[in-house]
Amino acid sequence: MGKEGSILGAPKLEGLDPDFKVKAQQVIKKMKAKGWNLRVVWAKRTKEENDDLVKKGFASKNSKHLDGKALDLIDRKVGYSADRNHEYYKHLEEVTKEVGVKWGGSFRERWDPCHIEAK
Repeated sequence: MGKEGSILGAPKLEGLDPDFKVKAQQVIKKMKAKGWNLRVVWAKRTKEENDDLVKKGFASKNSKHLDGKALDLIDRKVGYSADRNHEYYKHLEEVTKEVGVKWGGSFRERWDPCHIEAK
C-alpha cells in the first residue's frame, strides 16, 4: 500500500462531497483498524457510468454516487458475500453507526452491504 498513514483509495475519494469524504475516511480508518484489507469499488460516478449500472440492475437512477455522497467498500478477500451474517458486514454496520452514515445492508428495497452513504 503506499506511505504509512495514506488514505486507501485516495484518488477515488476525490470528487466526493467534502463532508461525506471526511466520514468515509473515518469509516475506512476504523475498518482498517479492525484488520480489513479494503478496496474502494465506487465513489462518485458519472451519469453515464450510473446509467450503465442501472441497465444491469446494480444501481438506482437516483444514486447518491452521482452527488459524491456514497461509497462502495469491499474487503479484498471477502469481496461481495451473500452471507448476511459475515463478520465484515457486521463490522461495517457497527462502524457506520459510530461515524453517522447510512449502511446499505439496512436498505429495504435492495440489500447493498458494501455501500455507505450520507444521511
